[in-house]
Amino acid sequence: MKQDAPVSQTPTVSELRRERERAEITGRIMDVARRMFVRDGYEAVTLRKIAPAIEYSPAAIYQYFKSKEDLVKAISEKDQQELLADILACMQLTNPQERLVEMARAYAQWGVAHPNHYLLQLVPPFAWEKRKSTPQQQVPAPILQEALGALYETVKEGINLGRFNEKYKDPSLVAATLWAGIHGVIMLEITMGKDEWARIDNPEISFEDRFLTLKEVFSDGFLKEPSPAVKPKNRGRKAKK
Repeated sequence: MKQDAPVSQTPTVSELRRERERAEITGRIMDVARRMFVRDGYEAVTLRKIAPAIEYSPAAIYQYFKSKEDLVKAISEKDQQELLADILACMQLTNPQERLVEMARAYAQWGVAHPNHYLLQLVPPFAWEKRKSTPQQQVPAPILQEALGALYETVKEGINLGRFNEKYKDPSLVAATLWAGIHGVIMLEITMGKDEWARIDNPEISFEDRFLTLKEVFSDGFLKEPSPAVKPKNRGRKAKK
């Protein structure tokens, strides 16, 4: 019996064009939605409100995302992958001290450059998860699990190599302290205005200055041999965003 010839799986030109157009529209929807969620709050934004912002009908939006929950999860997954790639690239550094600093720098620079992404990623408005899950069932977002895992392993390696002060033997405690410090610096930078900064600090000091100060606090407090003090550059000038 003669067999039929195999059907070619190569996409046609029109199929490739439709796929490209779909990806572009999906990206537009996610970018606009991200800004609206951060600006207006999760509960206030609906797919119907997003539609006119990209000059589409509500029905057209539903062709790309079945629900608001699906849209937010897609945004979260995309942002996680971008940030995680930057952090994991630092794992190629062999010196754990340098690796910690560059991981913190990559994380901080990403957060400050993408404030809306950062707020949505780290404080996700997953109202439906709170309704459906108990506290015991809720787990950190994948980005936090992998990023904190990389941070923990790097701290643990530094302790095993004798790079840390002898009194710091618990990598979990050190990693949690470092995480709290860098997260706090980012949140202050992207949420505080000049008037608020003026109450506790010079509002004209750049983010790079604050990051270098955090680095020095880490070196002086945790490491066995603190690194030489680095004189901050651009003192008094605001970092570009």
